[in-house]
Amino acid sequence: MKKRLLALTVAMIMAASTLVACGGETTPDANANTDGAATDDGAATDDGATGDGDAAAEPVEEDFAATEVTAKLECPDTSAWTDADKIYFYSWNDEFGSRMQYVLDAYPELTDYVEYVNLGVSGTDGTYQTAIDTLIENNDEKFPSIIAADNDVAKYYTESDMTLPLSEIGITDEMYANAYNFSKQYATYNGELKALTWQACPGCFVYRTDIAEEVLGSSDPADVQEHVKDWDAFMETAQTMKDAGYAMVAGPDEIKYACFDQQTQPWITVADDGTETLTLDSSVTDFFELSKELFDGEYTNNASMWDAAWNAGYEGDVFGYFGCTWSVYWCMAFDDTLGEDSSKGKWHICEGPVGYHWGGTYCMVMDGCPNTELAAFLVYSLCCDEDVLYTLAKDTGDFVNNKAVIEKLIANDEGGLPAREILGGQDPFVIWAESVKNINLSNACYLDAPLKDIITKAAQAYNAGEVADVDAALQYVKDEVAKTYDYVVIE
Repeated sequence: MKKRLLALTVAMIMAASTLVACGGETTPDANANTDGAATDDGAATDDGATGDGDAAAEPVEEDFAATEVTAKLECPDTSAWTDADKIYFYSWNDEFGSRMQYVLDAYPELTDYVEYVNLGVSGTDGTYQTAIDTLIENNDEKFPSIIAADNDVAKYYTESDMTLPLSEIGITDEMYANAYNFSKQYATYNGELKALTWQACPGCFVYRTDIAEEVLGSSDPADVQEHVKDWDAFMETAQTMKDAGYAMVAGPDEIKYACFDQQTQPWITVADDGTETLTLDSSVTDFFELSKELFDGEYTNNASMWDAAWNAGYEGDVFGYFGCTWSVYWCMAFDDTLGEDSSKGKWHICEGPVGYHWGGTYCMVMDGCPNTELAAFLVYSLCCDEDVLYTLAKDTGDFVNNKAVIEKLIANDEGGLPAREILGGQDPFVIWAESVKNINLSNACYLDAPLKDIITKAAQAYNAGEVADVDAALQYVKDEVAKTYDYVVIE
């Protein structure tokens, strides 16, 4: 494990160097907010991370109706506590602290025993992991009892003995029963739930309503969905948009997260003897082929995600983007000097061709925490307490990871309030509540983030003619993996 975690950190540094974020970070979801399988009632059934399963990426068998949760953690009695009972929780930016403040506002008696440490670094290029690991190894005075971790690196911790199984500190499956199943899949390792998240990040297709009206005759989400309901329909609409003078999407790599979540098996499989093998499935080849079709058909502006041309498309000739919860709030680029000519407010969302997720932040309690009673309650309250989650979601627009709260927000017409100015009054929660049903992360593995970066570069090489075909693109990935991970078997 130590060897592969070191390799993962190095790979994250390499991957982050290629990205430019919407908010100045090295990942687009650095300021936002994200994959062991679980039963419908929340009971973990397998690790779902590096096994050799071959389940297709299809809607998970899950009851999406909320259940009444009666199991609760009670607020700890602090009357006998001293300074020795104080704990510290960490993240790379201010988001985790701002979200945890909702818990502390509800339980002010805990305030003196909790301190937030914002490291102010990138959450995905290895800097954050190095800092946290150093604090743990040195048993620092401000030991990181709770940490947040971006979806791209959370498995660095959940697949290690640095994090505690939540069942050991009193957080039960029933308490987390209303969480969406994909979040349990992602955070479960060897049958144990190792992390919770307060947010779900379902993907969607974000489109210009004025262009939809002009070219498709309607901007209604249900009508537009018919034009992008699968990849065949999507490409037909891309040709229609091209004929009308518009780019379907900003660039050929726009579809990557939608494609990657269609994994039919983990990209890294682990044998009983611990041997790790690279296994590239149809989600990779489909991405190569679809990206190439977009490129060859001249259906995009050939922008790369997060570059200047990609951002310019929001006020330009681009019909749509593959987005998600946080991207709608924080990453759509508008020019306020354009006034009524700006596209702000002229956007809606629909589900798009496939279900997928993008991003997320997971909370973990670290082995060595001096007050697990307090740590467990804080994480539980942020990620399971429906009153806390309701207030948080209403204030911030977070699509929270709780079915009951989402149902209530939609019923009260209070979903996604901060996004409605961008989306022309549309409640995005209605769409996301459907999109979230089609996410399957049972095949996620700890190397997914750096592998996705390598696969994206291979697709770019294929589009540019630097490699001849899909087989050559696959070989590109294998060669790059072999260079970085000498312990992985390449077939």
